[in-house]
This record gives sequence, structure tokens and C-alpha cells, in this order.
Amino acid sequence: MRVLIVGAGATGTVLGNALLRGGARVDYYVRPPHRERLSRPLLLNRQGLFTLSSEEFADFRTFCSPAELAGETWDEVWFTMPSDAFRQPWLEEFLPATGHATLVILQPDPEDIAWLRQHGGRDRNLIQGLIQFSAWQSPLPHEPADRRGITCLVPPATPAMIFDSEPVESATIVATLRSGGLSAATRADLPAHAARMAALMVPLMAGLELADWNLTRYARHEVLDLALAAAQEAVAAESARFSLTPPLTLRGLLNRPALWLALNALPWVPGFNAGAVLGYHFRKVDRQTRLMLDTYRQHAEKHGLPHGALDRLRATLPPPGH
Repeated sequence: MRVLIVGAGATGTVLGNALLRGGARVDYYVRPPHRERLSRPLLLNRQGLFTLSSEEFADFRTFCSPAELAGETWDEVWFTMPSDAFRQPWLEEFLPATGHATLVILQPDPEDIAWLRQHGGRDRNLIQGLIQFSAWQSPLPHEPADRRGITCLVPPATPAMIFDSEPVESATIVATLRSGGLSAATRADLPAHAARMAALMVPLMAGLELADWNLTRYARHEVLDLALAAAQEAVAAESARFSLTPPLTLRGLLNRPALWLALNALPWVPGFNAGAVLGYHFRKVDRQTRLMLDTYRQHAEKHGLPHGALDRLRATLPPPGH
């Protein structure tokens, strides 16, 4: 299996390492400023609850333009950038240069797959995936100054990646990742599951941004109620899109006592400074957060559902990159 990964940030590094270890040939497609960095081995730190292991990998090539892709073929192209970066003019020039490769889309906005089909991917095989691991550029302020590279933490008892079980290629992807040391699984209802999980997470992360990424402050902050109400509206909108009712598990999480417990428990997870990691990631994807809040509001309106909390939360957020 030959894979072209678009983007070599934290997510692209973790997936590229696992695919290589699992026997795939891996290349990266990045913007020209990143080529020099990728001329050196990439360093991946695997954070366990009480352990840390590190390894380098370098057996990949780097491409920076559609012209450089001429004459090359890949079985799959994996997109690892945020939704807002994914929806840019470069895609329509890039896709024809990748031949008939299957497209693996990991972006979380509910409209991303439709957008891809409308901008060059209509006749391509698509596989949707859901990322369930955390990865960040070390060192963060709480980490030792000599820790370098990308650090990855996979939550216990849950797969790091889930893929839609309908495409036949998903089974091969899962087997390759598992062979490479990254837990993975397939799920029959992944499109609906991924949409509702993102609808739960994104409004809550927007609220955490308004609490300055401080979990303890967020647990008692008045914005938590607004973020909770917005998450309820977003989950309802995404459930309606699939003609489903919000699952009991999500409804059990969408209340202040449950969130208070979760926010107060997260700082005690060994090897994981949740506030620092979440702040690192969601600061980078703040445009995506705002894009997705807009999407949930549109879906709620389309299905005749309330969206007042989504409107207020979106209006309260500062411009991206503030």
C-alpha cells in the first residue's frame, strides 16, 4: 500500500509513523516552507499513562506541488489538515495529480465530504475516518525543555482511529495501522457517530477558549452553561440530519454535573496536561471551530431546530488568531 499524506503536522506525523511501521510506503505533500524540516528524520514520542518512548523515522519522500506529483501513483491520499485549510482553491489542482487514489478524509466539519465531492472528488472512492488520539508539538510549557518532536497520547480502552466500515479498503487500513502499533477499528455508523461526537466537542472547546483554556476556571465559569446549551443544539441538529435521536450516552454527558466532574478529573490524568494540550490544538484550528459552529447553526435552521445558544456562543468568540 502506498500512501500520500497531505500535511505533516502532529496528526500527519503519528499516522505516517504507524503506516510506515505497518508496511506501507508513505510520502508527504506539504507547503514548500516545510520541506527543509522534513529533510531530517521526524521524532515521535509515545506518551503512556506512566511511560514515554521515542523513535525517529525518515523513510519517506516529500512533495510540494502538483507538478512534482507527475508520474507518481498512490493507493490512498490522506488529508490531515483542519477543515478550513482543506476548503481552499489548491485542492482542485491537487486532486487530478493524484490519479485514482482513494481519498481518506479526516476533517471533522459535517460538510467536508460534500465539499470534496463538489470540488474534484465526485468520482473518487472516499473513506471517512475519526481521530481519537491527542498529538502535539513538544515541548509544551509543562514538559521538559529537552523533549522535542511530536508527542502522542492514545486514550486507554478506545481505538486511536475509527473508519467507516462500508468501503472495503477500510479493513486493510485498520490492519496496517494495528501492525504499525496504532489501535484502529471500523464502525458501521461512523458518519453519524463522528458528526455527533464533533457536535458535542466543538461547542465545549469554544467555551474552553473563552475560559482561557483553564479547566478549573471553566468548571465554574458562566460560559460553561452557554457552551453546554450550544452543544445540545449542535448534537440535536446532527442527529436530525441522520434522522436519529440523540443517543443516551451523549445526553448523559450534556449536563453541568457530568461536565463538572469531567473537567475536574482531566487534570489528574497521568502524563497529560489536558488544558495545555487542548489549548495547543484548538488555538491552531480556531478558524475550523468557528466554521463548524456556523455549520451546526445552518443545520439546525434547516431542520427547524433551536440554535440561539449556538448563535450567542459564535458571537461571543473573538476573531480567529486574536
